[in-house]
Amino acid sequence: MNYQGLTDLELLEQIGNRDRDALGTLYERYGRRVFALAVRILNDPVSSEEVTQDVFMSVWRRGATYTSKKGKFTTWIFSIAHNRTIDELRKRRRDRSRTNDDIDDHLNIESGDVSPADAAVAQSEYAKVRTAMETLPEEQKNVVELSYFKGLTQTEIADKTGQPLGTVKTRMRLALKKLRKALGAEMGAQG
Repeated sequence: MNYQGLTDLELLEQIGNRDRDALGTLYERYGRRVFALAVRILNDPVSSEEVTQDVFMSVWRRGATYTSKKGKFTTWIFSIAHNRTIDELRKRRRDRSRTNDDIDDHLNIESGDVSPADAAVAQSEYAKVRTAMETLPEEQKNVVELSYFKGLTQTEIADKTGQPLGTVKTRMRLALKKLRKALGAEMGAQG
């Protein structure tokens, strides 16, 4: 079977039938990008490899639960990746106190453990996100940075900023809507 010629959804169907080659093909398509997302947030290639492995194990276990009615496949897999990465970040926070005050700290990979190809993919993808983030009003950008790059819950953001929880939720919703629109062309081309 020519797995490279299959769509993501066709590969997911094969994964539902426990086809390891289909999972391998999805890994080839998205593994670097999942790793890039994790390494940007965690700044740790070893932990990022573990997160990447966990994401694809989750796809193996839960692939049959995906439905296109809930959104694009790429949105689904990167949601799994983001959630797993944030879980790891929160675990680290519980283990030790770690602060990082600037989103740019997450957008500059400088590690000998990261291949030039992975770094190039990460730089390209995060440059697009960074550009889209710059279009947001400061209040919306702040809640997105605190949530997605620092791993804070909306309740924690409200506590940290002194804003009502409803305001944080509204700003997050509006910001994500604007980001989806700004990144829509790139996301559509990938899905």
